[in-house]
Amino acid sequence: MPKPIKYLNTPDVAELTGRPYNEIIDLVKTGVLPSHKTHRGHYRLNVDAVEAYFGIQINKPEEEVKKPAPKPLPKPKAETPQSKLVSNGKTRLITNENHYEEVILRICSAKKSVKIMTANFKRFNLKPTGSQGRDYKDGTPFIKYLMAKAIQGVSVQIISSMPSLSFTEEWKTYYQQMNPDLFEYKFCERNHAKVVIIDDKMAYVGSANVTPAGLGQGIFTPGNFEAGILTEDAEVVASLNELFSQIKKGSCCKGCHRKRECQERKK
Repeated sequence: MPKPIKYLNTPDVAELTGRPYNEIIDLVKTGVLPSHKTHRGHYRLNVDAVEAYFGIQINKPEEEVKKPAPKPLPKPKAETPQSKLVSNGKTRLITNENHYEEVILRICSAKKSVKIMTANFKRFNLKPTGSQGRDYKDGTPFIKYLMAKAIQGVSVQIISSMPSLSFTEEWKTYYQQMNPDLFEYKFCERNHAKVVIIDDKMAYVGSANVTPAGLGQGIFTPGNFEAGILTEDAEVVASLNELFSQIKKGSCCKGCHRKRECQERKK
């Protein structure tokens, strides 16, 4: 049984994924794909992360490779009501920690566009892949992942009223790498809606902000009690798209009593 591959050189990743070499380098430099430099200055990428990000299989399935059984994840520190997934076909009820699997991971797999409306936007990491580690702190920062999606050509648009300082600093740091037509960020002090629209085909609307406590990291520490719906109903998605568009265009900005606060945040 051949040993599983742990690392790949950048040209190999480009060949396996069919992506341009420079795009792979961008993903490495933004920290989306974990790597290390050789003494000759070449990048070697973590295979588990490459498989997870591009949705390809490089090594044989896990059941065919003898590996030690993974250690169980830590149990929650406090009891929470059992999460439920209730569906009628087009609409699903999402509660508590299921927000991570049902909302965040769907954002990560978007093909064309992502639109996010949230009151609070705080820095948090995705679940780690492979050798990154086992704790959320070891995973890829969510904002870096979104920016990498924009580099790949996915339109990412965000509206937030209260982004955290760490998120704002990270956004300013990496924004220069973005195509401004593909990565847009708007402050709106009046926004309190929590909406995610994926590829203009599916939408989430509910109580969860884009924060660690709101989106699934409660498996390590008690998170918030959250509830929302995920729907593919075309009329609902269209209505949410219209709401997003009106706020993004600033249709209500003229004469708004909080206009000055938004302008101060942009500085």
